Amino acid sequence: MSANKSILVCRCAERGLVDTDGIAGGESVLVIPDLCRAVADGDPMLGGAFSEVHACHPRAVQSLFRFAGHPLPDTTQVIDCRCDGAGHAALGTMEDKPPAWYPVIDYDRCSSCGQCLEFCLFGVYEKAPDGRIRVVNPDQCKNNCPACARICPEAAIIFPKSVEVPINGAEIDDEAAVRANIRVNVDEILGDDVYAALRARKQKRKALLNRKKIERALEERRKCSGGDQ
Repeated sequence: MSANKSILVCRCAERGLVDTDGIAGGESVLVIPDLCRAVADGDPMLGGAFSEVHACHPRAVQSLFRFAGHPLPDTTQVIDCRCDGAGHAALGTMEDKPPAWYPVIDYDRCSSCGQCLEFCLFGVYEKAPDGRIRVVNPDQCKNNCPACARICPEAAIIFPKSVEVPINGAEIDDEAAVRANIRVNVDEILGDDVYAALRARKQKRKALLNRKKIERALEERRKCSGGDQ
């Protein structure tokens, strides 16, 4: 990317949740089809020095860039083009890839409690050596499922393509209301004994991961034996 590219525009091609139709590409404007997909793919263009980013809610955009390893400086202005309105229906996947539906973490809110890690069945999260929870397998997330965000005690998990507030990264104005809603979600999803439910899900996750390992091993064995010819 050339040095004079200072404005990044996301078209949100997968879901059409942002309205940037009035912005055209040019010498100082870099238009990308979908910011979430670019982050998941580790697109190096995200390392540019952008003065403006036109995309969705700033909290989501900042978390996406942080996940990509290119945190936005305080000097970058994030322009909220999120609309969620009529005429912006989902457009499906891009280039035959799985949907770019996955969580990012707002580390200004995250307490690293690990509840998301224990809850998720698909190996999306892991705990880093420093104790911080990280998203490591975004493509393993179940499409359109934001359940881990619904029960996060700090409302720190963002799904940029969600339509739920504040899971979609919208600013949180009423902390008490958000936390009350989380308590309701926890009761509905995990029941009275939260720790027992999380332990059960942890065991189920281990069983699923072991099954996947066995399936991969059998596939490799089949290939080595020439079974794919």
